[in-house]
Amino acid sequence: MPVAVWAMVIGAFAMGADEFIVAGVVREIAASLEVTIGAVGHFESAYALGVAVGAPLFAALGTRFPRRSVLLATTGVFLAGNLLSALGPTYGVIMSGRVVSAMAHGAFLGIAAVHAAELVDPARKGRAVATVFMGLTASTVLGAPIGAAVGQALGWRFTFWTLVVFGGLALVGLLAFLPSGHRSPQQRSPQQRSPQQRDDGHHGTEHAHGHDAGEHGHGGTSAAHPAAGHGAAVDTDGLDAHALAHLGGGGHGPSTREQLVALRRPAVWAALLTTLLGYGGVFTSYVYIAPQYTEVTGLSEVWITPLLLLFGAGLFLGNHLGGRLADRWLVPSVLGTVATLAAVLVAMTWLIQNTVTAVVGTLVFGVAAFAVVAPLQLRVMNAAGHAPDVASAANISAFTLGSALGIYLGGAAIDGGLGLASVNWVGGLISATGLVIAVLNWLLVDRRQPHHPEAHHQH
Repeated sequence: MPVAVWAMVIGAFAMGADEFIVAGVVREIAASLEVTIGAVGHFESAYALGVAVGAPLFAALGTRFPRRSVLLATTGVFLAGNLLSALGPTYGVIMSGRVVSAMAHGAFLGIAAVHAAELVDPARKGRAVATVFMGLTASTVLGAPIGAAVGQALGWRFTFWTLVVFGGLALVGLLAFLPSGHRSPQQRSPQQRSPQQRDDGHHGTEHAHGHDAGEHGHGGTSAAHPAAGHGAAVDTDGLDAHALAHLGGGGHGPSTREQLVALRRPAVWAALLTTLLGYGGVFTSYVYIAPQYTEVTGLSEVWITPLLLLFGAGLFLGNHLGGRLADRWLVPSVLGTVATLAAVLVAMTWLIQNTVTAVVGTLVFGVAAFAVVAPLQLRVMNAAGHAPDVASAANISAFTLGSALGIYLGGAAIDGGLGLASVNWVGGLISATGLVIAVLNWLLVDRRQPHHPEAHHQH
């Protein structure tokens, strides 16, 4: 792989870690800034909202500027945001830093995937994309534990400095090794485009998003995905569900009108609402999990890093499991994984009270938390039929907005005097509400609609 691709891997790791890293130092930040634990949780709500706003903004800019410039810009924005958080003297300044760094998150990952595929020969395109998202997968397991370990050893501000270091390495690597002169497909003349791009660049898009849409979301897919609105077909072979969720949709293939018409379908909106609420319960509990270990379970701080590693291992297992389930039984996998997540969250209210059950519950929670990702993502794509790209991108916003809502409600429960463990049953109720939406969608929409030939095939 070119060195520039490895710089993208470092950037993907840094941005993926930023999703989880505050969870390991919530108590330390609250004590230092003299704010409530719920108020610190809002740092993660702000990050989720920043991702939702920044991804379409930078994606739109990316159609007008070379990908190299957009990659450098998003990495610089990420670096600036974390510098602001590391140095910020007040709660408000640190909050601003969280929003700024989040703005770059989604766009960097999508554009990096496309650009990495352009830097290698055709036979290695899929491997290049998978290599970039290897950084994201690693951050899922290691992000929060690294943040907790650094925060406990050196202080919580060094948690943000860790992100600054990784972001700085990525920026230096991209500046030094990204070849210049690459223009976006829209800026190239027809003669400069490849034959595939001259034919809209998407032979196989319908295959990727139509009958075989269910192949997305696990490591065995061989479909091409038009990432991040940049017109390059990307082989998603080897990508897991979390990576595909971040990759999002591209809006190429079917026309914008067709994409918007598909977005108006009741089944699509029901699926988006299922994602927002069904997944929303995850971060309601997770962001406040470290103080639960110390104040509810009664463990010392040295246990936080190992338990966060255990949770990360659960995420990895759940991600793989959810992809396999979604490929075989899409609608049942949505109902089953969301129901399991709701039940596990409610059970964590009691499991967190005892050391042994807290350890077991942490692993099970991790599995349940990411087992829902592939089914929810594929459900929206399936509901949108042959024009899933805009709906797929909307689902990324649903994931992040659901997280922001859940974190806010969890913080409100803590600050309202319901106790730290209350975030678990609050999260369970949020996910259970998503389950109700999914069941109603199945009863009122799915069972009354004929099977479309382009829809996901139920094995």
